[in-house]
Amino acid sequence: MSASDPPPVARSKSAIGLARRLERDDRGAALLLATVFMLTLLSVVAVAVDFGQAMVLKQKLHNAADAAALAVGSRLDLTDTEANALAQNFIKANYPDLALGTLTQFTVTPTNVGYNVRVAASLPTTFLRVLGTETLQLAVTAEVTRDLRKLEVVLALDNTGSMTTNDRIGKLRRAANSLVDILFDEADVSPHVKIGLVPFSGAVNLGLGALGRGWIDETGASALNREDVALLPTRPSLLQLFQSMNNVPWGGCVRARLGGHDLLDTPPSLASPETLFTPYFAPDEAGNIVVNGSGNSYLIGDGTLPALYALQGLTAPLIANGNGPNFNCVQRPIQPLTNVRQMIADAITAMQPRGSTVIPEGLAWAWRVISPGLPYDQGADYSDKSVTKVVILLSDGRNQVERGAPYNSFYSAYGFATKGHIGRTDGSQTRQVLNAKTAALCNNIKADKDGNPSTDDIFVYTIALEIDTGNAAVDAETKSLLEACATPAARCPGQQCFYDTPSSNELDQVFSKIAIGLAGLRIAK
Repeated sequence: MSASDPPPVARSKSAIGLARRLERDDRGAALLLATVFMLTLLSVVAVAVDFGQAMVLKQKLHNAADAAALAVGSRLDLTDTEANALAQNFIKANYPDLALGTLTQFTVTPTNVGYNVRVAASLPTTFLRVLGTETLQLAVTAEVTRDLRKLEVVLALDNTGSMTTNDRIGKLRRAANSLVDILFDEADVSPHVKIGLVPFSGAVNLGLGALGRGWIDETGASALNREDVALLPTRPSLLQLFQSMNNVPWGGCVRARLGGHDLLDTPPSLASPETLFTPYFAPDEAGNIVVNGSGNSYLIGDGTLPALYALQGLTAPLIANGNGPNFNCVQRPIQPLTNVRQMIADAITAMQPRGSTVIPEGLAWAWRVISPGLPYDQGADYSDKSVTKVVILLSDGRNQVERGAPYNSFYSAYGFATKGHIGRTDGSQTRQVLNAKTAALCNNIKADKDGNPSTDDIFVYTIALEIDTGNAAVDAETKSLLEACATPAARCPGQQCFYDTPSSNELDQVFSKIAIGLAGLRIAK
């Protein structure tokens, strides 16, 4: 150790002091780092709060723009000024919570196929103003385009007796007419839309206009003419039998065809009697026989005796409450496809509930109305892809033709159960057989018809309306049947083709949703 070196004790004290200074410096640095970290974290949180508010507002702007675009896009009669006013009124009336920000711009610009809607807003900041940003500017755009393809829509609507419950028929009339209003828009005669109506119960009514057109078996060629009554050689057809009755005309209903043609869209041909449609004639049931509280005895004497129908100028004196040869025949006839708004509206309004539920006949006739071939040929060809074809089926109950003696069912388009057209002759398989026919028809309607299986030639919507028969298993079976009948949601306009409607009060909403989807409106961007 040299003379100039400090003593060991001094060196030790000096080292301790340096260590303490370093310790104080480390604590200060850590405090500084912690302070910087906390300030950074608070800044991030502050920015997150402001930007979180901005994202909420942006979503509201998107909803507002989309809704406004749909509102103006669903109208064809608006001037540019009217479109802008409608959209702005729609925003103010339906989205008052935009008070989160201030609406700074709202423009509606017409395009070749629709409208472009731009909405902009300013959002005051809370924390970002510390960093010099006092407001955030947000803007969104929605474009709605109208699909200019043509529409053919057929409504197959349940008109059975149960539709009187809760005024279902009244609510159905209003809902179906709301669909007409949306699809026709302001037009009285539409260049783009045709709508048809098939009311159904125990049978379907073609109306007297079907006579003389080669559809109806007017001469008695089909065996169905003689299935229930013995006809005289001089009057070999049921239609001629009706003509011999002086107070009961043919009601317009027809029987379901035999030979599998009940499940097909086979055009009727005079050369093939099995393809013709036999006039519906419910025979007189034995006097004083009551089936489930309601019989169909309308002639004096024992029912179904050939002599009763051999008389000339026959009078049916006991017709009342729907009894007679048109028993269980739906009252309102088919309305073929029409582009005249008032015609389809009047047909819907005239629907009356009465009778049993035979869903396959309603579905089969909806197909025949919308197809391009006879008996109704107003439908476009399946190869015409400028036309979208749609069948909408609604029922409020299961397939059913009430069972009871002596014929084991009510008379319907399939006759009596005792004739074997709907399963066992004792009537025990009626529902199951009619369900199977319904399922087969659904598949046939949705099957490829134009040689291109990647496209839907007919879209099928189904609505299960307040189905509650007191038998949970049967109700579930019916709903599953209708759901399976519908076009899958992924391919359906509007992304939903099956509706399980627990309340008839929801029918307006259901039909409006279907109509908006069919109108071809979509948010393009």
